[in-house]
Amino acid sequence: MIAVRKVKDRASAEWFRPSYEEKLADIMATELSNSGNFIVVGRQDEDLAELKAELNMAGINKKTAVKKDNLTQANYIVIATLSDFNEAGSKGGGGGFGFGGFSLGGKKQTKEFYVAFDVKVFNTSTGTIAYSRSIEGRAKEEKKGKAFSGSFGGFSANRAEESEVKLPVTRALRAAMIETAQYLDCILYRKDECVAEYEAKDEKRKESTKDTLDLL
Repeated sequence: MIAVRKVKDRASAEWFRPSYEEKLADIMATELSNSGNFIVVGRQDEDLAELKAELNMAGINKKTAVKKDNLTQANYIVIATLSDFNEAGSKGGGGGFGFGGFSLGGKKQTKEFYVAFDVKVFNTSTGTIAYSRSIEGRAKEEKKGKAFSGSFGGFSANRAEESEVKLPVTRALRAAMIETAQYLDCILYRKDECVAEYEAKDEKRKESTKDTLDLL
């Protein structure tokens, strides 16, 4: 049995909302439950409030009622915290054409959002950290626009229109939670060649970031 705690922000991200704490935990818990390999016990405030309301309902058959002090203890507790994030963009063009001195072209800007979570799995029997890993999530979005420029009879015109597209923050967060659930399924249940795959991912992540560390 496994429990998922609220996902906290330790990176001081301006876009991180308080509602994300339970939403991200819910995504991870749902993925773990859908794997069919775990019994996920509710430990979120909302879950416990619903359970308490159920226990306090009038008219429940006492023979089948769940005892208030008989909550199942999880074997593992998962705590994930946002530790890093970044956004990057690159511009590209194409699809333009010209006629009589005028040109009509398209441009687009591809943006990528990156997040990293520190995931710790606590063994409730010993109180120790059984497993820990940094899990990453990425998502891309595009910002599209149209450009118009040219000259005719001594008159020149330039115009650019661009439609704003929100950065895919929530998609990157969801991707990280799904990846976390898959990692937990690997180390806690499957324990096969997937372990080596995650070890290789972690080594690759360390190699790509060790040269950028600056503590000064």
